[in-house]
Amino acid sequence: MIANHEDNFTERQWSAAAKNIVTGFLPSLRHTASAALEKEQKLVANKGNQRAARILAAVLAAFLLWVNASAAEIPTELVPLGTAIGVRLETDGLLVIGIIKVETEAGGRSPAEEAGIRVGDLITHVGAEKVTTARQLREALEKEGEIVSLRYLRAGQEQQASVRPAKGEDGSPELGVWLRSGLSGIGTMTWYDPSSGVFAALGHGVNDVDTGIRLPLKSGVVGRATVDSIQPGSAGAPGELKGQMGLEHPFGSILENTEAGIFGRLDPGAMPEGSREPIPVCPAAQLRCGPAEILSDVGGTVKSYSARILRVYAGGGSRDLLIQVTDDALLSLTGGIVQGMSGSPILQDGRLVGAVTHVLISDPTRGYGISVEDMLSSAFPAAEDRAA
Repeated sequence: MIANHEDNFTERQWSAAAKNIVTGFLPSLRHTASAALEKEQKLVANKGNQRAARILAAVLAAFLLWVNASAAEIPTELVPLGTAIGVRLETDGLLVIGIIKVETEAGGRSPAEEAGIRVGDLITHVGAEKVTTARQLREALEKEGEIVSLRYLRAGQEQQASVRPAKGEDGSPELGVWLRSGLSGIGTMTWYDPSSGVFAALGHGVNDVDTGIRLPLKSGVVGRATVDSIQPGSAGAPGELKGQMGLEHPFGSILENTEAGIFGRLDPGAMPEGSREPIPVCPAAQLRCGPAEILSDVGGTVKSYSARILRVYAGGGSRDLLIQVTDDALLSLTGGIVQGMSGSPILQDGRLVGAVTHVLISDPTRGYGISVEDMLSSAFPAAEDRAA
């Protein structure tokens, strides 16, 4: 439930279209592909091998730190946050989100569709070359002959297809697909573990808005978002936090995109604004109905708002709790739960019990939450396996 923009493009241009889904992705804070590609080209041209070496070293260091975190014991205390963050994810490949026709002398055709490519497939290779950006795809297609070998993933299984690209208006080879290489938006950071440096946010996975597929993560970052305005929610019309994502100054790396949220590691010395002292974690077996509080930043600072846990579900995934906002101040500002609040910590009896994940479209004062125990199981899988 994050307000977002999507990185969409054909082989030549990015999409200006945006779509909504009922669980809470709304278009906002959109960037153009040309600017993104220009920035990428300048990075490659100007920084050279030294920068590449530094990036590789940073990636390896982050990976090793994440392995260590996964092997650590599940913490019994966490720092609850409620910090508004900008989130950017880049996919490990190019996700097919639509089929289009390329106009040729023989009429409109989609070479990818003719070869059996479907919406939801993740294109990973053109020939032997790995592709994760529009530029890489374009350059790889231009190197190939009339018949191009594509490797792609469908439902996690690698497949291969031979495609005969069409010639576009400028003479460049085209596949006839809409593709997505990433997504950005505003959400909320839930908790931070001082002992491992691991953070959690959103309480649900980041899914593609067109296909519903959880985005396969190549890399990602988080930054300190600034909420400029609020579109209050009402019955049938979910609200939204609007503002600046702050991704020009990221303070953490995203290492996992799971059904229980996104997880990563804060940069050394980085501590989100609004940080508190660690508090105990509430086991799922001890969740109960009754008064609670939500920590959220809907106006520049993290504040505590009163709420109530109406129901506890067994094995509900990202919907372990049914919650209701009861705080007059929050209801006046937002109408209840709005998009961008996903990940807001839920506290009860001085313990961290979970995070807000979804809003009920019919009643924005109510929504769902995930238990912190489910989030920890995804963040520290090795420790969970040992405990089992």
